[in-house]
Amino acid sequence: MPFSLAIIGAGPAGLTLARLLQVSDLEITVMVFEHDASPTARPSQGGTLDLHTDTGLAALKKCGLWDEAVKRLRYDGEELTIADKNDTHILHMTGGGGPKIKSKESDGELDYERPEIDREALKDLLLGSVNPGWVQWGKTLQRIDPQTGVLSFRDGTTAGPFELVVGADGAWSKVRHVLTDVWPQYAGVAGFVGHIARPNEEYPPLSRTVGRGSYFACSDGKYLSAQRMGDESIKVGVWLKKEGSQGESWPAKIVVACGDDEEKLKDKILENFHDWTATQRQFVKVATGFRPWPLYELPVGEFWEHKRGYTLIGDASSLMTPFAGEGVNKAMRDSLELAARLEDALKANGDVDEAVREYEEIMFPRAKRWQTATMRNKDGMFSNEGPVTFLVGMVDDIAEEMGKDLSKGISSWIPFKTGVWCYVVSRQWIGAWRRRLSGMIWKEE
Repeated sequence: MPFSLAIIGAGPAGLTLARLLQVSDLEITVMVFEHDASPTARPSQGGTLDLHTDTGLAALKKCGLWDEAVKRLRYDGEELTIADKNDTHILHMTGGGGPKIKSKESDGELDYERPEIDREALKDLLLGSVNPGWVQWGKTLQRIDPQTGVLSFRDGTTAGPFELVVGADGAWSKVRHVLTDVWPQYAGVAGFVGHIARPNEEYPPLSRTVGRGSYFACSDGKYLSAQRMGDESIKVGVWLKKEGSQGESWPAKIVVACGDDEEKLKDKILENFHDWTATQRQFVKVATGFRPWPLYELPVGEFWEHKRGYTLIGDASSLMTPFAGEGVNKAMRDSLELAARLEDALKANGDVDEAVREYEEIMFPRAKRWQTATMRNKDGMFSNEGPVTFLVGMVDDIAEEMGKDLSKGISSWIPFKTGVWCYVVSRQWIGAWRRRLSGMIWKEE
């Protein structure tokens, strides 16, 4: 009998795993259960994602989808501006020209490329490549019998038993409950996301500020993001450091208080950004469709005792805030590694349970490393120093991703991070005085 496997969740993690198993030419029965009623049931699947060389991009290549992916990947979306509340552009990175020729496998070098792709485009690409008979829609998982692997759904149906159930069901995973009683915790950051539909035609200055990629600004425990989508629209996000249960419920309470009056809602949001520049505040003023968005995370280094017949990938295993761009990349890398170990075990008539255990043992420290980097970015962005702490932390992130150790060799005696700190502080100081001077001139006129 073919090995039977259930994947809970048809997001990037679940669909990547399904596709990898499909192209592996294994004798295997795979079923993907998704709670959405159809592929188009949800109005929006989210924003834009940056895929990394040895994670998201490597998974697409292994899936046999590289040629199709290149048509959707936006290398100009690598453009990035980081600023403060005075709109001082502290860092600006231009977008790349296309896929890099070198590869880690061919010459030992790690290419630093992060092209953007809309979450919906990525999901459509993966979904179109998976056997449609494998995916069942409108299946909201209610309960799992941990002994048999039988799944019970809200519609009254059941499925299974399965020899392996993989939880790819995100933050509030039902499969996680079989392995651990740890729940996501509020990350101390809450805010709103909105949308500017036609920025090029209606708001050219804002469009130029964002460029082809992303504009991020942070100061005083507050953060504003504006990201270019594949259809030229801009996704706007505003978050504040808000601790405790009051902070967690803060955005929802404002939405309830403002009712259908979105202009009133925007005014309430902008009360928190009263000392930011007019351009930055304009992003909020012209965006529409704002919805509340408190952020959640699992504890750094969280793991579970291995249990035969169950495992987790993606957010279900190690939920992070979005401030390092690692979420979907980690999810697709999980799928890549789990699929490889299942393939090796099944083709060799080996121990599948041991293969899953090996996947978890490798995934746990990798997840902890990315969770730590994400936490460092979050703490930096929402610190009082804002860009200073964040950008100094980015030095470690980039060095690690490029395989550099700043504590060894010439890097150990050149105080590079101190230089970054001095540069950012001086840029902020100049920007603050420039804004004061322009304000004085405006008043005189």
